Amino acid sequence: AMSEPEPEPVRETLVNNVMHVTIDRPRALNALNRDAVERLHELFQRAERDDAAACYLLRGHGSRAFCAGGDVRAVREMVVRGDVDGAIAFFNREFALNAALHALRKPSACVWNGVVMGGGAGLSCYCPVRVATDATVFAMPECAIGLYPDVGAGWFLNALCGHAYATCLSLTGARVRGIDCKRIGLATHYVTMEVWDRETEKRVNALERGASVEDLARAAASGERDEPAATSYLTSERGRAMIDEVFGNDAMSLGDITREIARKEDAAESEAERAFFAECRESVAKASPTSLGVSLELMRRSRGKSLEWVLAMDNALIVKFIHAPDFRRGVEAVLIDKVGAPPPGGWMPAVDSTSYFAAASDSKL
Repeated sequence: AMSEPEPEPVRETLVNNVMHVTIDRPRALNALNRDAVERLHELFQRAERDDAAACYLLRGHGSRAFCAGGDVRAVREMVVRGDVDGAIAFFNREFALNAALHALRKPSACVWNGVVMGGGAGLSCYCPVRVATDATVFAMPECAIGLYPDVGAGWFLNALCGHAYATCLSLTGARVRGIDCKRIGLATHYVTMEVWDRETEKRVNALERGASVEDLARAAASGERDEPAATSYLTSERGRAMIDEVFGNDAMSLGDITREIARKEDAAESEAERAFFAECRESVAKASPTSLGVSLELMRRSRGKSLEWVLAMDNALIVKFIHAPDFRRGVEAVLIDKVGAPPPGGWMPAVDSTSYFAAASDSKL
């Protein structure tokens, strides 16, 4: 089945003045392959110059995914075939797209109509209007596959949800659902899919030429109803305070954080608290030690830096990750064999993460 030519991975449709950009690889959960990345580069370059398009609306095809990230299975294939340069080029182009999306002149909005992970966050977190829905599941699960939150995440996670949440999401791959995305700042709006499809998208489609970000935000806000009252542990007052204690303290090493997660689980004041930290503990235990160390360091070093700085760092770090065995093993275990993690001893011994950054500074920054 893999040998049939893929249909166009990205669809564009102009509705009145609104350019709808749809990632159309539903069988791959709309993951971005090389083709999709190139199409998006080309599309936005053209659309920025096209007077007919006043603004952009990004979404994923189907009801399961907005975009589940970069197509890391395809990238791993390249690495295994010995095409390391091709693998690195894919990431370089993806990061260049992140920069281009951040620099768009025209207003853009995304609708998270399903799963949004990794590169899917990199495709949409640069939109000034980000609509979470009842179908949204947001996560940065890269540490589980021997990578790290790239695509400029050191910049946008710190900027949107603050350092403690940024670090928590990066190290644990915690899933953030629906309204929680708005509550922690990842999304600007929360609209149910039913309301979005029935009326809110029509409001967006009615925007005039010259529409501003504010106009786009107002159209999105027209679909907001009373927020669901229930809070998850992640966004509860208690949860925020505990996450801050565990993930927001610069004096703590990765080992300190791991121990503190276990302590919070043991001393939990509620079932929700215990379950949350148990899940954190299990995710961190399964993840690549090198990925965890680099992710922690990256979230700390990226604070207050420009997106340009973070993407330059991403371009340097990704070379290290492509050459190290964890990425190949992680993708194989989690995405191909679907066993959740490499077997015990499958990850390489933790590399001192500062060495990754030292090399990066020499080469690039």
